[in-house]
Amino acid sequence: MNEIEIQVLENLFDALDRLFDHESKVVDLYALIYATFNTNFNSVASLNLKKYAVELDVINRSNMDEKEQREKALKTTNDLRIALNDLLPS
Repeated sequence: MNEIEIQVLENLFDALDRLFDHESKVVDLYALIYATFNTNFNSVASLNLKKYAVELDVINRSNMDEKEQREKALKTTNDLRIALNDLLPS
C-alpha cells in the first residue's frame, strides 16, 4: 500500500470511531464509505465497501431514530473495523 491508500483507510477507520463516539451520523459514514469505494486502490477493493455503502444507505433512509440507526450501523460495520485493523500497519 502506498501512503495515500494508508491515509484513505485510516480516515475510514477514524470515521468508524467518530460514529462510535457519537461525533458523526450514519449519513457521514455512508458518504465516506461511498467515496472510498469509488477509488481505484487495490486495498480498498478487498474490503467490499459497496456492500457496506448499500447497507448504510438503507439504514440512513429507514424510519429508525438516530440512536437505532447508529446501533445498527455499528453492528453492520463491525467486520469492516476488524478488516481495517488487520490491513493497516500498526
